[in-house]
Amino acid sequence: QKKKRSLKRLWSEVHHEQISTYPLQQQSGDGLILALIRTRDQIFFDWSITEETAQEVLQLVLVLLLHAAALFLQFGLTYHLYVTTVDGLFAPFAHGVDEQIEVINRAIFGDPPTALDMDDPLQKSAQELCRKQHSMGFVHLMVLSLWGARMVTEVSETLNKVAILSLILPPIEGRSFIQEGDHGKMTIEHMSCGMKAVVILTDILPKLFCTMFLMWTGGKLFMLTYTMGSLIIPLLTLTYILQIPAILFTGFSSFKFKEKVELTHYQYRMALCYTSQKCQMWGLTVIKAAATGMYVFMLYYVIFGDVTAYRDLCSRYLSLFPQGKCSFGCHLGISKLTGPHKAG
Repeated sequence: QKKKRSLKRLWSEVHHEQISTYPLQQQSGDGLILALIRTRDQIFFDWSITEETAQEVLQLVLVLLLHAAALFLQFGLTYHLYVTTVDGLFAPFAHGVDEQIEVINRAIFGDPPTALDMDDPLQKSAQELCRKQHSMGFVHLMVLSLWGARMVTEVSETLNKVAILSLILPPIEGRSFIQEGDHGKMTIEHMSCGMKAVVILTDILPKLFCTMFLMWTGGKLFMLTYTMGSLIIPLLTLTYILQIPAILFTGFSSFKFKEKVELTHYQYRMALCYTSQKCQMWGLTVIKAAATGMYVFMLYYVIFGDVTAYRDLCSRYLSLFPQGKCSFGCHLGISKLTGPHKAG
């Protein structure tokens, strides 16, 4: 009997260690999830139309409208920015760039090297584009790395929610999905496959789509712009667009409901990488860093590799035939040529 008691205690400890929690975030998606589950529990255990049921349904409708508005604004602003600004940034490289590259190559690698002739229309356009697109490689890489790290974190958090949903225990007959504890704390202990599918369709997939679209828009914008103002200011603007679901939720939700979201946690089984201490300590960090590096590499050297090569070629030409004063920041690639135009 003593042996059975010790085994029972050991099993309870192991079972306890395999359970973990994850807090809901102050954003419209998690607010919608909480409202959905609370409405389901209320209707499931009380089919009659009561004041509490009406309140839960009304809260669900309000959060659903707020979440829809957040997604609409996030996608709409990103699409408007892409169509009006970002999509046109590639125009200088869309036509005639190969001819300009050939002209610059002849100027640089000629024997002797000769400056471009401003009386020739093709050579003049090549030189004018070079002055605009003078390489700012250090700044481009830095901003792309910052933006990539931010977006990789956003994507990883979304995928982390998918993993947590898959590890939430299935429902138990006669037991609600949410269990209330002390001091108003609530835990989402169970969730049906149908509810998980609703959460994925209403929150995770739209959020993932908007995030990926914003990730592409920001990457293209930061890759194709060529002034400091066009790099730094949009970085703040896109970060603001990314935070729209949290801004709308904290701004328009009631204090009581925001408190409920803050006090609610997912409860899930410890599985997948959550059981690995190495994965939790440094594994996920390495994966995120590698994903950020791959994002920057793909944009800088693969998708827009021609732009990078053109800018490097222009930097080489302008080092041989300066068109103005180049400060210390210019040599580092963080500022532009200044001063009057000078023929090389």
